Amino acid sequence: MQQLIDLRHETPEAISLQAIGAFMEVGRPAVVLFSGGKDSSVLLNLALTAAVEQARQGRNPMVVIAHSDVGVENPEIQRLVSGEIAKAARFAREHGVTAVVRVATPAFWDTFPVRVIGGRALPTFPDSRRDCQTDLKRLPNERELALIERELVAKGWPQPVLMTGVRRDESAVRAASVKGRGEKAVSLWTDTEGRLRLSPLLEWAVDDVWQYLGLANAGVIPAYSRFEETMQTYQAAGGSSCVVVADSEMQKHSKPCSSRFGCWVCTAVREDRSLRQMIETDRDRYGYMAPLAALRDFIAYTQYDWSRRQYVGRSIVDGFIEVGADTYSPAMLAELLRYALSAQKLSSVQIISAAQLIAIDARWSQYAIAEPFSALRIWKQVEDGALWTPPPIKPYPKTAVPKLGKIHVGDWNDDVTSALEVTGLRNPAWEDFAETCGPGLRTLATGRAVIDVEGDSEIDEEGAWLFLDFELDRMLKDRRTTEGYWTAGYETYLSFGLVQPAKGQSARVDEILRRSQWRQRHGLHGQPSLETLRSRLTVRYPSQGDLFEELDEAPV
Repeated sequence: MQQLIDLRHETPEAISLQAIGAFMEVGRPAVVLFSGGKDSSVLLNLALTAAVEQARQGRNPMVVIAHSDVGVENPEIQRLVSGEIAKAARFAREHGVTAVVRVATPAFWDTFPVRVIGGRALPTFPDSRRDCQTDLKRLPNERELALIERELVAKGWPQPVLMTGVRRDESAVRAASVKGRGEKAVSLWTDTEGRLRLSPLLEWAVDDVWQYLGLANAGVIPAYSRFEETMQTYQAAGGSSCVVVADSEMQKHSKPCSSRFGCWVCTAVREDRSLRQMIETDRDRYGYMAPLAALRDFIAYTQYDWSRRQYVGRSIVDGFIEVGADTYSPAMLAELLRYALSAQKLSSVQIISAAQLIAIDARWSQYAIAEPFSALRIWKQVEDGALWTPPPIKPYPKTAVPKLGKIHVGDWNDDVTSALEVTGLRNPAWEDFAETCGPGLRTLATGRAVIDVEGDSEIDEEGAWLFLDFELDRMLKDRRTTEGYWTAGYETYLSFGLVQPAKGQSARVDEILRRSQWRQRHGLHGQPSLETLRSRLTVRYPSQGDLFEELDEAPV
C-alpha cells in the first residue's frame, strides 16, 4: 500500500505541483504564459492549484496570467482564450488567490494590416525569415514581461518566476532548444534576460497532458475549467477525437490530436490544415471563417506571382535604384485591402480597425504608393455594399526573383533648386498660422527646418472614426488639392493630429517625404509599368529566360 502511495506522489502532476509550491512558499509570484492550448491550460491550472494550497496555509500567493494577442489569431482560439482567462480569474477570486491578467499586443505600426497591406513588408512565407513572429509576439511579450517584473518588484514582491508549457517531447527541435537553454522542470533556472524560470511540464508526455485535462473534465481534480471548449476545438481542428477522460476509471481513449493553432492569416506554412479542418468539421459553427481562409490561401498561393510585385526598389545605392521584384505592388495592396475589408464584412471578424485603415492610407501617401485617400475610397465602397472575394487559384510554382537591372538617378536630393519649393515635413499654408494655432518649426541636426509635430505615433481609434464619419466625404470629393501631390494625404492626417512622428523621428519622416516627392517628380512613384522601367534602365542584368515575357503579358 505504501508503495502505491509513493508511486502516486511521483506522478507528473505531483512533481510539478511540488516545484511550483516551492517558490510560492517563499513569496515569489508566478507568471504563466497562457496561449489557450492544451499545455498552457494544464500549466495554468497547476499554478492556480498550487496557489490555492498556499492560500489555505495563510500565505498571499500571486499568479499573473500573461497572454499575447497578435491581432490576427484564429477567432475561435481568441474566443476560447478570453473565456478561459475569465474562468481562471473567477476561480482565483473564489479561492482567495490574487490573480492579475496582462495582455501583450504588438506595436501599432507592426500589426499585420499596417505592416503588410500598408506596404512596409511582405508576409512571412515558408522560405523567409519569421519577422512576424518577432514583431507580433516575441518583442511585445518581452516588453510586457519586463514591465510586469518591474511593477511587481516595485510593489515589494520578490522576483517573479516565469513559467511556460514547453515539453521536451514536442519535437526534436524543441528538445534541442530546451537543452540549449538549460531548462529545468523541478528547480528554478535563469534565462539570458536574467529572469527566473521554471518549466513544470518539461518531462510530461502528451498523454499526461490529455489525461490531466480529462481528469479535470470529469471533476476528479479541482480545476478552474472543465476544458470542454478546449477539447472540442482540438477535435475540430484535428478531425479526430482528442483525449477525453470521462471518469475516474481512466477509460481508453483515442490518440490525442496534435493540431497547432496560430494566426488565421499565417503564411509561414504552405497549408493551414487546422483552420480548414475546423471549417469542414462543422460549417454551421465554423463556416464564418471561410472568407478568412480564402484570403489566407490567396496570400500564400501568390508568393511567386511576380506580376503582383513592385519593381521600383526602395533604396538608392551609389546613385542607382534597382529594378526588380520587391514588395507588393500598389495594385496588389489595393486588392488585399478589398479582400480583407470584404472578409471582415462577411465573417464579422475584425481584421482592420479604423485606426489601422487610416494608418494604411497614411503610409500609402507617405511613400507615394497611391493617391491620397485611396484606401479610404476602398473602405467606402465596401461600406456601401461592394464585396470582393479572392479568386480560386493554385499555388504558383517557385521561380527565381526577377531582377531587370538598375536606373541611374544620381543624388536624389539635389534637384530642388528653388527656395520657393518646400519639400519634406513642411506645410507653408499650415505654417502661416504658427503664431496662433499652427505648429512651430524645429531645426534638425542636418540644419533643415521641419514642422514641430512629434508626439504619440499610435493612431487613436476614436479620432479615426471621427475622421471617417465627418471628413471622409469631403476628402474624397475634393481631389483637386491632391492631384499630382501624393504625400498630401499624409500631411492632411498630420494637420488633423491623427498621425504624428514619434519622438525623435522627425528627420526620418522628413527624408521619407522628400524621397517620395522626388520619386513623383521623376515618375518613379505608384506603379510604373515594366515597359516604362525597361526603357529607363541604365544597367541591364542578363536575361532570366521566359520569365520576363510572362511578366510582360501580366498586368502589373
